[in-house]
Amino acid sequence: MGATHAKLPTFARSCCTTRSALCFWAATALLIYVAGLLLGTVLPAMRHYPDALLLAAMSGACFLNYWRNRTLHCILTGPVFLVSALVTVLSRAGIWHVDQVLLWGLVLVAVGLAFIVEWRTVGDQRRASNA
Repeated sequence: MGATHAKLPTFARSCCTTRSALCFWAATALLIYVAGLLLGTVLPAMRHYPDALLLAAMSGACFLNYWRNRTLHCILTGPVFLVSALVTVLSRAGIWHVDQVLLWGLVLVAVGLAFIVEWRTVGDQRRASNA
């Protein structure tokens, strides 16, 4: 099984979200966010970007969750959160003008789509292997 498992593409080795994976993601996101807030005491300029810090923490938690639990939606949403954090920073800095409500709406839609993709692909693989 180990040799076959190593030859499978990354997405084929992914799995569906479990309660423990969700708890790991939430705890990791919280730790990264708190670390960012603590860093904000040293670098006061970071205090102007709380929503970008939240998005970056969620992105980091997604990448760590994928590395640990192989949840498919995390490898899809991690980059979405990261790009959204960058867009938020550029918007707050006055470089780009982006409606934050629209940006968060797009993030929510992307997360929803990632869960649907996960349930459709990984769920179908599980049903096919059980049949």
